[in-house]
Amino acid sequence: MDVTIIANDTRGGVEPYLALGIEAAKRGHEVRAAAPDDYATAFTQAGIRFIPLSGVDREAISAHADRSSLREMGRHVEGLVPVWARDVRDAAEGTDLIMAGIGGMGLARPVAAALQVPLLRAHLQPLDAPSRDYPGPLAPRFDRLGPPGRRLSHVVTRVGTTALLAGPERVARRALGVATTPPVVLPSIVYGFSASVVPVASDRATRRIATGWWALPGDAAVDIPPELASFLDESSQVVSIGFGSMLGPAPERLFDTVARAVTAVGVRAVMLTGWGGLAGTSPTPDIRAVTAVPHGWLFPRVAATVHHGGAGTTGASLRAGVPTFIAPFGADQPFWGSRTHRLGVSPAPVPQSRLTVDVLSRALDRMLRDGVMRERAAALGDTLRREPGAAGVVDHLESVVAG
Repeated sequence: MDVTIIANDTRGGVEPYLALGIEAAKRGHEVRAAAPDDYATAFTQAGIRFIPLSGVDREAISAHADRSSLREMGRHVEGLVPVWARDVRDAAEGTDLIMAGIGGMGLARPVAAALQVPLLRAHLQPLDAPSRDYPGPLAPRFDRLGPPGRRLSHVVTRVGTTALLAGPERVARRALGVATTPPVVLPSIVYGFSASVVPVASDRATRRIATGWWALPGDAAVDIPPELASFLDESSQVVSIGFGSMLGPAPERLFDTVARAVTAVGVRAVMLTGWGGLAGTSPTPDIRAVTAVPHGWLFPRVAATVHHGGAGTTGASLRAGVPTFIAPFGADQPFWGSRTHRLGVSPAPVPQSRLTVDVLSRALDRMLRDGVMRERAAALGDTLRREPGAAGVVDHLESVVAG
């Protein structure tokens, strides 16, 4: 089997697809992957043929996070789409199947159409999964309206994602010279989360398979600063706090809020500064600030996590079996905050814009001292770690190609 994965996203939206690629390559399949060029080493070291999506200056995004510069960056990215589309089409020649989630779908559909190969939807969120039991990931507020509101929220989510992809897909189709007719879309969707967290269900038209989170294998190479490992070994009461690629209007103030809350509770913390959403240096010996650490390595070594609620970060937190507190910025993050709270493994989410020292202090204190929450988190983590994850997706791919 020859499969091409497209994952044009930030870390939390790329690593799960790297896990899929590693599993497929381990079984002897030919794997190609298109992703931002800063992930080249991770893919090539796994024996995956890498297709770089180059041209986005992530440091510039971090340094200039105002709305006008982000709009300019959006126009810049749209200008890169024709190059990306042609590069992926040429590099994927001969592939049996294209696979992508929402981050790569704007390229995946046109490329699949150009190569006349099937497309498998592989999502990290419950997209294309209408239900009366949970809301759509982009409209979680409709949850309070009951089953009718949840149904409507999935319509809102579908409209939103369609609008999001329309521009890049149109540009890519024009560059590749393909018609607007969609490619062959397989009647199944694989999801990189657990049915224990979001119970997706199949219907007559679509088979929906939630395999569990797609986590990197435990033996994946991890480059950890020795001083960080020593910091974690000194005490079991360490929390992880970080907001990934999210950029708020006042990263210095957010860093100060987090530092003061950590001090107030009397806990030690690893602060993940990411793309600059937290901007500062460790103000006390009990706080260690680092840019990024693989979540699969870090989270099982801490007592609790605080983050923005991205799908991948949420999955890593739940798999670690520790309580998590979500301070969402937007997109699908409020959805994951609501789900974890409903499962009893998290305090109620609080938007990042309303995060204060008092709010974060209470959340930290509860996660560290609420025995019931900690037991629920540990039990859920045990369940999630037993699920097939990436292996389940490759099982499905093999059945699809064989069939």
